[in-house]
Amino acid sequence: MIQSILQRKYSSTVVALTLLFTQASIEAATVILPRPVPLKAETISHLQQAHPSENKQWQLVVFGFTRCRDICPMSLANLSMLIKAAANEQIKLDGTFVTVDPDRDSEEILSSYTKSFDANIAYLRFEGEELARFKATFGVETVFYTKNVGNMQNYQVDHSTSAFLIDPSGKIRVIFDALEDTVNIAKMFREKREFFKS
Repeated sequence: MIQSILQRKYSSTVVALTLLFTQASIEAATVILPRPVPLKAETISHLQQAHPSENKQWQLVVFGFTRCRDICPMSLANLSMLIKAAANEQIKLDGTFVTVDPDRDSEEILSSYTKSFDANIAYLRFEGEELARFKATFGVETVFYTKNVGNMQNYQVDHSTSAFLIDPSGKIRVIFDALEDTVNIAKMFREKREFFKS
């Protein structure tokens, strides 16, 4: 009985995800969610801590780490470009960089790193279970290579490059690839301005 219920739930989830992602354009991985995903109060609170002086703005959230050589710098450069593109369309948007490597990314390092890309990019740093919960909220996966007791500084981290566009009420509205889909998002700012008023 329980196995049957679990199988139905699993099948329903797979079908829902398939339908969700097949609605995206074949040309790009940008997904405008037909049903926005509301974030938990704890997650919204963390995002508000990243931008305490801002009141109810759109947010772009990306994950990464400061020792990343190419992917993360490109993601943050794109994030900066999108913040400027949104401002050009009078859309209030802030960026948040969430480190997946708190062992090497101190508050001081993160502050300097994010500000080097854009003053409107803040950062969040969590550890342990809190980081695991935050990543799980967004479905972000990470893999650490060669990190062990004898090597706590010179290891590599792989992580997803998904970015999340969150509306002022705390709902995920768009998921896109921070490296590949920024042109689509900038175009969306120009051509779908009503979307950002909802």
